[in-house]
Parts: sequence; C-alpha cells; structure tokens
Amino acid sequence: MNVSGPRALILVGVIALLALALGFAAGGKLESLAFLSYAEHVTGLRLDASDVTRTAGGYLLRDMTASTHDGALLVSAARARLALGASGVTVELEHPHIVVSPLRYHAAEEARLPLGDRAMHLTIRDGTLVMTSGAVPVPAVTCDDLNADVHLRSAQASYDVAMQLVDDTNRFPITGHGGTATSVWTAAAVPLEPFAAFLPDDAPLRPRAGWLRDLEMDGGTAPHGAARLDDASVALGERHELRGLHGNLVFSEDGVGSREIAGRLDDVPFDFAGELRPLFGARPRGARDLDALSALLARIANEPRLRAVKLEATAPGLAYAQYALASDHGPLAISLLSLDPTEPTLRFDTAIAEDHVVSGGERTSAMSVRTGAVAGVNGDYFDIGRTYQPQGMLVRHGELVRGPTDRAALVIDRNKQVTIAEFRIRGEVHTAAGSMPVTEVNDWPPGDVCVITPAFGKVLPASPGRTFVALQALGGGNGTRFRVTDVVPMDAPTTPRFGIAIGPLVRTPLPTRGEIVSLSYALEPHVDDLVAGIGGGPVLLRNGAWFEDRHAPAPDERGYRWPVIALVRTDDGRLMFVAVDGRHPERSVGMTRPEFGTLLLRLGGVDAMALDSGGSVTLVSRAPGDANASVRNVPSDNSAERWVSDGLFLYSSAPLPTIVAPAQAATPEPEARPSP
Repeated sequence: MNVSGPRALILVGVIALLALALGFAAGGKLESLAFLSYAEHVTGLRLDASDVTRTAGGYLLRDMTASTHDGALLVSAARARLALGASGVTVELEHPHIVVSPLRYHAAEEARLPLGDRAMHLTIRDGTLVMTSGAVPVPAVTCDDLNADVHLRSAQASYDVAMQLVDDTNRFPITGHGGTATSVWTAAAVPLEPFAAFLPDDAPLRPRAGWLRDLEMDGGTAPHGAARLDDASVALGERHELRGLHGNLVFSEDGVGSREIAGRLDDVPFDFAGELRPLFGARPRGARDLDALSALLARIANEPRLRAVKLEATAPGLAYAQYALASDHGPLAISLLSLDPTEPTLRFDTAIAEDHVVSGGERTSAMSVRTGAVAGVNGDYFDIGRTYQPQGMLVRHGELVRGPTDRAALVIDRNKQVTIAEFRIRGEVHTAAGSMPVTEVNDWPPGDVCVITPAFGKVLPASPGRTFVALQALGGGNGTRFRVTDVVPMDAPTTPRFGIAIGPLVRTPLPTRGEIVSLSYALEPHVDDLVAGIGGGPVLLRNGAWFEDRHAPAPDERGYRWPVIALVRTDDGRLMFVAVDGRHPERSVGMTRPEFGTLLLRLGGVDAMALDSGGSVTLVSRAPGDANASVRNVPSDNSAERWVSDGLFLYSSAPLPTIVAPAQAATPEPEARPSP
C-alpha cells in the first residue's frame, strides 16, 4: 500500500516512530543524551525522553516525546519499549497521546524518514488520538481507546486499528484494516458536528447535527467510499438552515457526490444532486464550487414566499437551480443556470437550427445534444413557422453568421465577458465602378448590400430586382480581395455561395464577371476575441437598475404575464440564465417584464437582456447521472418544446463525472421537420 499523500498523515507518523526505532537499534551502547541526539540525527525527528535504559532485548524510554519537524505529528508516551530481534524491530507504546495537526503537514517531511528494508512492528495500547484545527492548533476531534498493530517492510504496511470517536459522553467505534493493496476503514455511525471545527471561520456551510451512518472507506490505490447521511442540520450563513438532510454519499480520493440529498431549507422542501471535486489541495475547484452553490442557495433562500428548491452541480463552475414561489398573481416556477466566468473548462458558443439561417427549425435540446453542450437556452426571436431565420444577430465559432438589427444583442468574448449593446455592420465593397456600403449579413431579401455565406441555407430564394454576386477569395489584402466568379439576377432560386447580394437601393453599377473587388465588414462597437453572440431583447437591467429599452421587441408584451428568459450578469461577477415558466396556472403563471426585472435584481443582477420569450422559453442542462443535456423547465406550448432558430450554449472540457457517473443518456429524439 502506498503511504504517500496527506490522507496517510497518521500512518506517516507511525512510520516515523518505526524509523525512530531503527535509529535506536543502530545506536549501540550510548549514554541517554548522546543516544537521543544520535537517534534524532538518524531519523530526522525531534526526540526527547526523561530516561533511556538498555534492556535485554532493546531499550526502555520513559516520558518520551517525538514529533515531525513540521509539527504535524506529536507523540508522547509514559513508556516506549523497543525490542530488537532477528525478525526486525518492535516498538510498543503504552497509553500514548498522539496529536495530528493537518494544516501543518508538509509532504517533504516523508523524505526525512529512512525506511530501509528492515521489518518493523508497532503496537499501540490504550492510546488517544487528537486531530487539531486552525493555524494555531486547537483540539477538534478526539478518539480514545486507540489500539493498533502495524507491520512495515520496504514502505509497504499492513495494520489493524480500532478506536472510539469521543463526542461529549458518547463513544463511536471506528476500525481500520490495511494490507499491501487494500485499506478499509468502517464505522457504524459518526457524528457530523465535531468536524465543523475543521472548516474556516467564514465557511458558508457549517454542520450542526446529524450522522454519517454505515461509513466505509477504501483507501487503496484508488481511494473511494460511501456513507448514508442521516438527519443532518447545516447552517447556511447567518440566516438560514438546511434541516433533516438525508441520502447516500459517495466519496472519491478528492471529492464527494450524491444522486440525491433531500431535506428542508428552513421550512421548504430541498433537494441536491451532483459531485464536487477536487475538494483538497491549493484553491481546489470543488471547494470554490461549494462556496458558489452556497451563495446561490442563500440568494434563493432570501426569496419571499419560497415554496421549494432543487440544486445541482452540473459541471465545474456551473450549477443549476429550480425553485417555486408564491405570488399575488399565482404560483411561479423559476429555473436558472449560474456559472463562473473564470472557470477555464467552460466556454460559450451558439448553435443554429440545422446549421443554417433559413431552416425548418430545431429544438433547443436537440441542438445541445448535437453540439455536445452541457447547458444552454433558446435564443433570438425568429420567423416562426416559415423560414425560422432569426430576427437579429448571430455569431458562431467567432464568425458573424447573421447581421444585427436596431435591437439589443449580446456578445461574449474568449474570457466569457458579456457585452450588451445595439450593434451594427460597418463595411464596404470597392469595385471598378465605385464603392457600396455593406449593411447586412445573411438577411433576405436585402435592400442594400448583404454578405451571403453558405450558412444561409440550402436555397437562396428568388427575389426579382436583386442580384447575387459570387466571390472567390484571393491571397493578400488581409483576406479582403476577391474575384467575381458569377453575377446572377435573382429571378430564380440559386444555391447559396459566398458572395454579396445587391438590393434595389444600391445605385452603383454592378461588378462584372472576372473583376477583382475588395470586401471588408465588421461589427460596431468592436469586441476583441469575440466567440459568440446572439440577438434578443429587450435590455432589462443596466448598472443595477431597471432599464426601459426604447427598442424593445414586441413592446405591447411589456405588461403581459407569460414565460420569460434572460441572461444576467450579477454583482458577484457570475453569469446567470434565468427562466420563468408561464401559461400553467396550476404551476407557474409567468411574469411581466418589469416583474421579471425585479426578480433579477433580487438575484443580484446588474445587467440583463431578455431572449425570445413565450412558448420559445427553454432551458436545458445535463442532470447528474445523465450523459446529455435535457429540458429542465416546462415550456408553455402544451408543455412541449418548440422548434426555434438558434440557442446560446455552454460547453465543458472537464472530465466526465466519476462519482455521480452517467447511468444512461437522456437524449431527446428530434422530430423530423421539412426544411424550406
């Protein structure tokens, strides 16, 4: 069994004692002070004793103390007996007091221990083990009736340990058995409250009561374990409490997870699922996620007239929550995604139905599965039931797929910073006959000059009075030089290629076949390292206050109570997608735009922009135990998901969950839809 690593701290101390015995064995006939000095030099331990007496088989030390140089381990014993024999060295400690201070542990301390090949045997009888907490160590957890037998050769250990955790007047037995490749620790029940002392003072969650029952940990080459959480109470900040928590926990070497932990948040039902890892080491990702989940839960707990809460850890840096509220107008069901923009394994991108601007539409969940997203939402308003082309801007893979309108849009850069603005296209085409302004991308039919790409669709429809000019890229000119390969009057449909469509408002003569032209266009305002962008609107919040968007789409819907959805930047630097279901009087009546803005402010919103609302509102995420994202809210079109034009999605490069591993794929089967 490998004994390296912080989880083997106690065993390292045992090995240190055995190394001490080896130093004793090498000491020969020395006086007490010289003997202790030599043993300290040989073992790398700090050592003291009131007396050292040579016996027939070894040595007897009285009032012995031994410690590692980092102070992580301190052992004291009234008597320590060392027997030397042909089979190795035997150490017996009577009534030892062992203090372990995890925050003082340094892995380099193990390098001081001259383990060698000699067999050693350690026996502890009726000892006490104390675990400390804090930078200035104070006792946190105490175990008494410690009895142990440990055998060591060439850094391979086997052991049998039994002790009792002390909680006031109660005792809870713990046993451990280890061999070359196995290490199993078990306990029928362990109280949670004593372990709260190991948490930092500002920890958002603090156990107050409850149990881990049927605890079993395997500390072999791939440490893992399980336990049953029972009737746990955990303080959430200063104002709230999780009560009656129960469910099965699964442990790994560096984290913990569960398919369901149920209980109550204050007085309302609460459920959690997911895994958090890693939880140990320098600034572990899992600990940051735990802090973020706690902060999100505290925000939700502050909601007035809360009725129920569900919380999930979706992926590193990404959480999902769903909660129910009562209101004067009826019940409300809110679903949200909360993400950390600094998480390096997360990235944004958009997807468009059937990968074309003009299509037969596609469900948000189908787009997420097709592109491998872990979460996402529906996107822009669109030409429903006809061409399904979005009404506003779309940026996919960092490339402009459709140009903006005079309404708000949002773009996201490589650092996951969001810019909400009214964008426009600025560009020009220079021909032998003059120049023409570029004002549109993949928008049909064009009035001025519109850039057309193969992403437009399968067919460029006929539109008399307009002309399509096909272009072939040439080298040089920073990618702005093109040769005209075809000039096609749009009296009949044609196949989309890269080029420009010239509308009836343009008075400049048309370029001719074979002519060399220059073409350049870009978004304004400019955003560096742009990776994704999508249209929508209206803007709901700006600088932490309600914003009355004068270019709001469907302004008559401002006071209509129905399903709504938005992307939100919060005051703690996170991003949220928030969706409110509607048109279900028994479950959720929806919100007006001002009511939605008030909700977003309560969630810490600073800036927010709505996306297509009503029956289009769809939020998807990968539920713990599933392989793919699926719909997490309840759409309002007869509770069925709508075909839409595009969506905004999150992708994770983090390894797949291993604690709450996928059992089966929740993959929606998209229905066949004919494309225009």
